[in-house]
Amino acid sequence: MKLSSHLLAASVAAVATARAPVPKICGNGFLHPNSTAELTAMVNCTQSTAYQCLDQYNLRKDDFITLNSTDNATAVPVCTEAFYTFQVSDTSKFDESLVVPDLIKVDSVYVSGDWPTHLNATTVDFPDLVNVTGQINIQNADKVKSLKMPKLKVVEWSLHTDLSAEDGAEAPPISLTFPSLTTVGAGLWIVGNINAIELPALSDASLITIESTGDLDCEAFATKVVSATVRFRSSDQSKDAVVCSSNKGSAKKSLPSAGNDSASGPSFRANMLLVAIFVSCASLLV
Repeated sequence: MKLSSHLLAASVAAVATARAPVPKICGNGFLHPNSTAELTAMVNCTQSTAYQCLDQYNLRKDDFITLNSTDNATAVPVCTEAFYTFQVSDTSKFDESLVVPDLIKVDSVYVSGDWPTHLNATTVDFPDLVNVTGQINIQNADKVKSLKMPKLKVVEWSLHTDLSAEDGAEAPPISLTFPSLTTVGAGLWIVGNINAIELPALSDASLITIESTGDLDCEAFATKVVSATVRFRSSDQSKDAVVCSSNKGSAKKSLPSAGNDSASGPSFRANMLLVAIFVSCASLLV
């Protein structure tokens, strides 16, 4: 089978390299800091290019490695660039403020309390995050008053943010702005005491679901963002591209072209992928 240009280029570049595992602090691709010092060290892992290589059966290995130049050519299998997963589940070690600078591109981001204990963080800030090749998942975060990702442009899978409180409690009101976000591949789902959401650059999102206990103007919000859902197609699982509810009322919108004629097309698969992602995220918390 003919190699893609990306794989071929990686293979050629690796011909004269030596393999080495990533440093131990880098967790073999999984970054789970429990202190400010660990956070800084683990973010530094993402500043160096890591790879995953194919084994003798052309299956991708789990191991993250580095490829360093060497004088002696070494046979290296086809390798592709790999991206780290970043997870924080106990923000008490960060003085109730989780600020993660210099993290630019990762596979996925998980910020979640260790169920049934919720996060105690009031601030979550990823000031330099630009590209996520997987998903962003923030859950059990009912104390968060400020959530910032000012440079975030692309989330290739889903963006799921649950800031809701437990039954009988009330989460603090929050206004959310993602000024640079253009693409959320599988969809966007935000829950909490939301008073405003701004997505001025959004142009590509299959599904948008907002569940607010705050004063969000759902009609105005849905009208603004529905044009970004050009890939959405109605199905038995998802009838509307934008679904929003709040104390001020609810709204459901789809573009006129969002019919039922693409049940086997890419948008339908994206809808199903979003459902699968939410199920998998829930299983991580059990």
